[in-house]
Amino acid sequence: MKVVTIATDHNHHLERLLVSARHFGIDIIQLGQGRKYQSHNDKTRWLLEYFEGLDDDEIVLYTDGYDSVFLSDLDYIEKEFLKMNHPFVMGTEQNFNCDASPLKKLDFYLTYPKGKKPYRFLNAGGYIGRVGYVRDMLKRVEKDGENDQDMLNQYYSKNHGTIQLDHDQKIFSCIAGRSGMEDKDYLLDSEGRVKNTITGSNPAILHAAGKNFYGMYKVIRQLGFFPKETFSEDEVKQYKKSRFWNGLTAYTTQDNYLFHFLLKSIVAIVVSLLIYQLIKLV
Repeated sequence: MKVVTIATDHNHHLERLLVSARHFGIDIIQLGQGRKYQSHNDKTRWLLEYFEGLDDDEIVLYTDGYDSVFLSDLDYIEKEFLKMNHPFVMGTEQNFNCDASPLKKLDFYLTYPKGKKPYRFLNAGGYIGRVGYVRDMLKRVEKDGENDQDMLNQYYSKNHGTIQLDHDQKIFSCIAGRSGMEDKDYLLDSEGRVKNTITGSNPAILHAAGKNFYGMYKVIRQLGFFPKETFSEDEVKQYKKSRFWNGLTAYTTQDNYLFHFLLKSIVAIVVSLLIYQLIKLV
């Protein structure tokens, strides 16, 4: 198995990932060193370049470089991947990230495959698969200046079954959409492993999409092999703000897109009624 990440610079965020990799005896191939990262499509292009030199049946694991950590070794990851019996498995999250016009996004949402909540939607920050299949899939969605997650979500919404999503977070656990819920969503089990309390799984990779480093640190600091991190007041304040809105979402729809769609619709109806009453008074 090849383990790959994208990182143009070596900083403390990348070092966090490397610390976890060393702990579990994982060798990481770092792509993009010294190159300019202009959009998330660069990630797709650089990975496609790398895949050209690999055998189609080779298993490749990709994880984001600056906001991910390993929680288990490769034996566990490969075993879980083979159980899923699909050549391309991607991580999941509670957010529906799909940049498009409001009507097009609604169309993609309505045609999106059903899946277990709260981790229904594709996350492009971590995936594993057979090189040949993954390469062909990425070529279909690769487009200059575009976000890989947007393109993959759009493709998947119209092409069900082409990707296996890790809804139970057996391999990939992404915090996106649930920032602020870490104390509820994760704990250490009796064997000292991180456990997702929603799915009951022991994920192998934790991904703090959206730069939720404070939330990720609340989980990984319990493990004892990560260096201490400090956070600014602004980071903590933003975390608390996320906790409020994500908490409301978690206890209602467990779907960030649906929650905000309903919230905006209610506000629009109330405002319309108020305007109507004002017009009547005039």
